[in-house]
Amino acid sequence: MYYKKINKKIALLIFFIAAVIGVWLLLDFIQIGPGLPPSESMPKWYIPGAWQKSEQGCTALFPKISSYCEMGNFSGGKFISFWYFDDESEFLKGENTLYRHLEENSNVFQQELNISKELQEETEKREVENSYNLTSFNATGYESPETSGYFLVYERPFLETREDYFIVYYGIMGLTNFTEETPALKKLIAESYYMSNEEGKVDGLKMGNEKGKGDSLLPWF
Repeated sequence: MYYKKINKKIALLIFFIAAVIGVWLLLDFIQIGPGLPPSESMPKWYIPGAWQKSEQGCTALFPKISSYCEMGNFSGGKFISFWYFDDESEFLKGENTLYRHLEENSNVFQQELNISKELQEETEKREVENSYNLTSFNATGYESPETSGYFLVYERPFLETREDYFIVYYGIMGLTNFTEETPALKKLIAESYYMSNEEGKVDGLKMGNEKGKGDSLLPWF
């Protein structure tokens, strides 16, 4: 009889622990959405899988506009820097800070990029279907003695109802011939490029009220 009471208490304790864990998992699922990582892991999203071990945290080349940031190194001096925001107001504030810094320290310009060829090569390599209708978008070009490259902004790339914002820099270290390096940077963009929300936007950096509507993209994988 004594052992039965102990077993009953143990069973109730196990049931209580399982219930708590279940509720925690459910709340976590509702908060971040199905299959999506928490905010601290989001900067890894746009790092191509083969190089995810190259993460180094925030780069010292630009202001730390978000605590959620990573940097991935690639061959040939190429690298990608990411800043993630889970709040629109913080995203706009960070975008403004970064844009002002770029204008004060380098040559900044807007350029239209077409990566349809690079995306097609990437989808053929992955053996998936390329279903993006729009593969041309505005990017912010950046040239300085330390690095040159392109900034892209991904707004709500996963779900229309989620506040997910990424500022991504695709660059190469050192003073280079930007025109000659553009094809390699476009391939790097295509390799990490991802938009699953049809209402999501991809665009260059904007400052203040200049924020436009950007381009609406369809998923390609």
